[in-house]
Amino acid sequence: MNEIIHILHLLAATTWAGGNLFFALILLPAMARSPAAEASALFDRIGPASGLVMGVSGVLVLVTGPLRAWSGGGIPSLGALGSPYGLWVIAAFVIVVAVSGFDGAGRARLRRSFDDPSTYPTVAGGIARRTAWVTAGGMTLLILIMALLGLGLY
Repeated sequence: MNEIIHILHLLAATTWAGGNLFFALILLPAMARSPAAEASALFDRIGPASGLVMGVSGVLVLVTGPLRAWSGGGIPSLGALGSPYGLWVIAAFVIVVAVSGFDGAGRARLRRSFDDPSTYPTVAGGIARRTAWVTAGGMTLLILIMALLGLGLY
């Protein structure tokens, strides 16, 4: 059972992280350089599918990560959350939630910015820069934590 949870976590994490990095480092900057109407149309076209994929993969990451730590023996009880391993798992969980929340807030601001084409380039450019830094930084921290945890291999 632990192998299935491990594989599911890796698939979900790869999808979630890759999707976030693609959006933050490639798609969002391209949208910020496009006219507001064009960016809005693209956002509307990709939103439903990407929202579903990113939402499901993000939830699976948040569920399977702690489940792996418990089922694999890294955190056998709630008391073990205070161990170094447990604290790293908590840190990873917090980073995933923080990056997701920041990304969601940025997407909401971006959607509102479409309504004013005169300020859109400035607003969208700022959103793109902040999102790129937060997402790339968050993913780097997550990779470092996973390396410190031995990739969760028990």
